[in-house]
Amino acid sequence: MNKVLGAVMVVLALALAISPAFTDCESHGRMITTADGRAISMKCHWTGIAEIAAAGPLGAAGIYALRGRRKETTRFASIIGAGSGVMALLLPLVLIGTCGNPSMPCNLLMRPILLASGILAIASSTILFAVAREPEMVAAQAVAL
Repeated sequence: MNKVLGAVMVVLALALAISPAFTDCESHGRMITTADGRAISMKCHWTGIAEIAAAGPLGAAGIYALRGRRKETTRFASIIGAGSGVMALLLPLVLIGTCGNPSMPCNLLMRPILLASGILAIASSTILFAVAREPEMVAAQAVAL
């Protein structure tokens, strides 16, 4: 089970890191034009760049879950994965955000992918934490009997 959840976390990290490059407004040719004629990136582009910071630890946690043999390592990886999932949610919702227009590509494509990936990262990390603790609970219950 640890290997499956670790692989899920690695795939989610890749989704967080790669999908904004293809789903933000800048990748669809939309940018803000200033009064002096310069084109600058919208905030959804910077959200996509910042998601790499959430994807890195999530991918590392997934690799640790895949390769780790000790329960402590798996539990630590699950905590890091859950924190990265929370960060993946906070970036488009609170910290940086996406464009204000709901019909922009970032709101139709990028935001749902980031939110789903963040929620799945939290869920898989929580399950991984529970699985890593399970043998201790069974042993503790056997001792109590």
